[in-house]
Amino acid sequence: MSGRTAQAAVLGAACAAVLAAGCSAGAGGASEEAPDPAPAPSAPDSPPPAEGAAQQETRQDAQQDAQQSGQEGRTEEGAYVFNTHGDEEGRPQQRPENLVASEFTSFTGLEWQEWGVDAAVGRGELSGTWCLPECQDDPYPATVELGDPENVGGTLYFTTYRVTEAEGLADADRRAMEDADQGMLIRP
Repeated sequence: MSGRTAQAAVLGAACAAVLAAGCSAGAGGASEEAPDPAPAPSAPDSPPPAEGAAQQETRQDAQQDAQQSGQEGRTEEGAYVFNTHGDEEGRPQQRPENLVASEFTSFTGLEWQEWGVDAAVGRGELSGTWCLPECQDDPYPATVELGDPENVGGTLYFTTYRVTEAEGLADADRRAMEDADQGMLIRP
């Protein structure tokens, strides 16, 4: 074999090895050149209270006005509820459709009749660990009232909930619900 033929054979073998390594990397093998892209962050099921710069500025102005008038943490929209539904880190929300009230009690399909600074009243379906497995597939139609707002870091949050009506909720289940969390909402 001549010198050129030997060089061509070595070069061809090297190219084949590189090509084979590239193909196996593309098929799920490790590759230093092209790491797998990070998964795209998922969007929360509701936007945070202040989204854009203009909205953030409006919210800050409302908070400053409230602080100057002696109502620190209050805004025109009312208080917030801290909700971990769909986000274990939790986030402040107003009028959520689904609410994890505590580690024991949840509300779904909520429609809010009132939402203010001192209280909020909504109607939806109630379930919790205290009524499993019966209420998992058949939650109780219920009315919930949020109350006792407290200022946390400049934002007003409801701290308690009370079920004022619950169709078909047995007394034993009501006591179990009340004993589970004493009507205390999750807080930031």
